[in-house]
Order: sequence, then C-alpha cells, then structure tokens
Amino acid sequence: MKRCLEICFLVLAFLLRGYSQQRPCPTLLPTLRTWDALYKSYASYRSCDDGFVGENYSESVARLLVDHWNTLPRLASLARENVDFRRFVLKHVDATLDMKDVEKIKAEAKTQCPQGLRALCDDLGKQADSALKEDASPR
Repeated sequence: MKRCLEICFLVLAFLLRGYSQQRPCPTLLPTLRTWDALYKSYASYRSCDDGFVGENYSESVARLLVDHWNTLPRLASLARENVDFRRFVLKHVDATLDMKDVEKIKAEAKTQCPQGLRALCDDLGKQADSALKEDASPR
C-alpha cells in the first residue's frame, strides 16, 4: 500500500509540474520566420492555438512554405521527431490564408518536392486542396 501511495504521489507531482510550466497565451505573436522558431513557439504555446494566435500560426506556416520552400527539409526533420508538430503544420495550411499562397503551396508540393519528402509534399498538397475547397464553398 505504501508503495502504491508513493507511485501515486510521483505521478501527481509529475502532472502538476507539467501543468505549472504551461505558459500563458501571448497577447501578440510575431510571424515566425524559421521552422525552428515555429517549433519553439508551438512547444510553448500549442494550447493557445485558437483565434488570432491560430491565424498567426497559419500565416507563419504560409510564409515559410511560400517564401522559403527550400527549407522544407528542416520541416521534415522536425516533423519526423514530433508527429504532433507535423499535424500542427498541416492543419495551418487552411482557408484563413490568402488563396494565392495556398495555390503556390499546392504547386510547389506537386512540382518542387525535395527528394525523399514525397509523403510530406503529398500531405501539403492535399491540405492545400482542402483549404481551396473550403474557401470556395458557400458560407
């Protein structure tokens, strides 16, 4: 019984430590210009991924994909290390973006995919298609 209580206490302490380390949501989030900066922000504020923070994350993802497609291998590396980050990035290729950016992401994913990253490019292309369809649907 004593051992069970010790284990329960350790689990509770671990959970409370994690909870206490969550940062409050930012009131302003800059557009992040590197995959590493986006990953760091995601790690700190992923619970804040809603409203203007979520839209800012979408804009950061768009700027990285549209303006810095050549850095896709870094995204792939981070995404291999953390599949939740991969989902986070894909989710932010969405209908809140400028559709010209979404079209460019779709085109780059189809025609400019770095060797060995076909699965990621295919998922980016599918997500771009989904954003385009959502934007075109009547509201």
